[in-house]
Amino acid sequence: MGIADTDKIELPKKEGIKFEVEKLYEEDGEVEQGESLSESKVPLTSVKGIGKGFADNLKSKGINDVTALIGADPEELASQISGISSKKVIEMQDSAKKLVKA
Repeated sequence: MGIADTDKIELPKKEGIKFEVEKLYEEDGEVEQGESLSESKVPLTSVKGIGKGFADNLKSKGINDVTALIGADPEELASQISGISSKKVIEMQDSAKKLVKA
Protein backbone atom coordinates (compact mmCIF):
# COMPACT_ATOMS: atom_id res chain seq x y z
CA MET A 1 0.00 0.00 0.00
CA GLY A 2 1.35 3.41 -1.03
CA ILE A 3 1.50 6.64 0.92
CA ALA A 4 -0.72 8.67 -1.41
CA ASP A 5 -4.33 7.74 -2.00
CA THR A 6 -4.95 7.88 -5.73
CA ASP A 7 -8.69 7.24 -5.63
CA LYS A 8 -10.67 10.11 -7.09
CA ILE A 9 -13.40 11.52 -4.91
CA GLU A 10 -16.12 14.10 -5.48
CA LEU A 11 -15.60 17.31 -3.54
CA PRO A 12 -18.75 18.99 -2.31
CA LYS A 13 -19.58 22.13 -4.27
CA LYS A 14 -19.75 25.20 -2.06
CA GLU A 15 -21.09 28.51 -3.16
CA GLY A 16 -18.48 31.28 -3.23
CA ILE A 17 -18.62 34.57 -1.42
CA LYS A 18 -21.01 37.04 -3.00
CA PHE A 19 -19.88 40.67 -3.08
CA GLU A 20 -20.01 43.77 -5.21
CA VAL A 21 -17.04 45.91 -6.13
CA GLU A 22 -17.51 49.50 -5.02
CA LYS A 23 -16.84 52.21 -7.58
CA LEU A 24 -13.75 54.13 -6.49
CA TYR A 25 -13.81 56.99 -8.97
CA GLU A 26 -16.26 59.27 -10.67
CA GLU A 27 -17.13 58.19 -14.17
CA ASP A 28 -20.26 60.09 -15.16
CA GLY A 29 -19.52 62.95 -17.52
CA GLU A 30 -15.77 62.90 -17.06
CA VAL A 31 -13.66 65.07 -19.29
CA GLU A 32 -10.13 63.99 -20.14
CA GLN A 33 -7.36 66.38 -19.12
CA GLY A 34 -6.50 68.59 -22.08
CA GLU A 35 -9.90 68.05 -23.70
CA SER A 36 -11.79 71.29 -24.22
CA LEU A 37 -15.54 71.74 -23.91
CA SER A 38 -17.81 74.71 -23.50
CA GLU A 39 -18.24 75.73 -19.86
CA SER A 40 -21.90 74.71 -19.79
CA LYS A 41 -21.08 71.13 -20.82
CA VAL A 42 -18.32 70.46 -18.27
CA PRO A 43 -19.71 68.66 -15.21
CA LEU A 44 -18.48 69.79 -11.80
CA THR A 45 -17.19 66.26 -11.12
CA SER A 46 -14.64 66.70 -13.94
CA VAL A 47 -12.88 69.38 -11.91
CA LYS A 48 -9.90 68.07 -9.94
CA GLY A 49 -10.89 67.72 -6.27
CA ILE A 50 -14.66 67.61 -6.84
CA GLY A 51 -16.47 64.31 -6.39
CA LYS A 52 -20.20 63.62 -6.56
CA GLY A 53 -20.83 64.48 -2.92
CA PHE A 54 -18.93 67.74 -3.06
CA ALA A 55 -20.60 68.65 -6.37
CA ASP A 56 -23.98 68.14 -4.66
CA ASN A 57 -22.81 70.38 -1.81
CA LEU A 58 -21.73 73.07 -4.30
CA LYS A 59 -25.10 72.85 -6.07
CA SER A 60 -26.88 73.40 -2.76
CA LYS A 61 -24.89 76.65 -2.47
CA GLY A 62 -25.91 77.81 -5.96
CA ILE A 63 -22.81 76.60 -7.83
CA ASN A 64 -24.52 74.52 -10.51
CA ASP A 65 -21.87 74.48 -13.22
CA VAL A 66 -18.24 75.23 -13.97
CA THR A 67 -19.05 78.81 -15.02
CA ALA A 68 -20.53 79.54 -11.59
CA LEU A 69 -17.53 77.91 -9.88
CA ILE A 70 -15.07 80.01 -11.87
CA GLY A 71 -17.02 83.20 -11.10
CA ALA A 72 -17.50 82.50 -7.38
CA ASP A 73 -15.71 84.50 -4.70
CA PRO A 74 -13.29 82.01 -3.07
CA GLU A 75 -13.55 83.57 0.40
CA GLU A 76 -17.35 83.65 0.33
CA LEU A 77 -17.67 80.09 -1.00
CA ALA A 78 -15.18 78.75 1.57
CA SER A 79 -17.16 80.41 4.36
CA GLN A 80 -20.35 78.66 3.19
CA ILE A 81 -18.88 75.16 2.98
CA SER A 82 -17.53 73.44 6.06
CA GLY A 83 -14.03 71.98 5.82
CA ILE A 84 -12.76 73.84 2.74
CA SER A 85 -10.37 76.75 2.52
CA SER A 86 -10.35 79.62 0.05
CA LYS A 87 -6.99 78.25 -1.17
CA LYS A 88 -8.69 74.95 -2.10
CA VAL A 89 -11.50 76.83 -3.87
CA ILE A 90 -8.89 78.74 -5.90
CA GLU A 91 -7.20 75.44 -6.84
CA MET A 92 -10.56 74.06 -8.04
CA GLN A 93 -11.22 77.25 -10.00
CA ASP A 94 -7.81 76.96 -11.69
CA SER A 95 -8.53 73.32 -12.57
CA ALA A 96 -11.94 74.31 -13.96
CA LYS A 97 -10.39 77.06 -16.10
CA LYS A 98 -7.96 74.52 -17.61
CA LEU A 99 -10.87 72.25 -18.56
CA VAL A 100 -12.76 74.95 -20.45
CA LYS A 101 -9.74 76.65 -21.99
CA ALA A 102 -10.07 76.69 -25.78
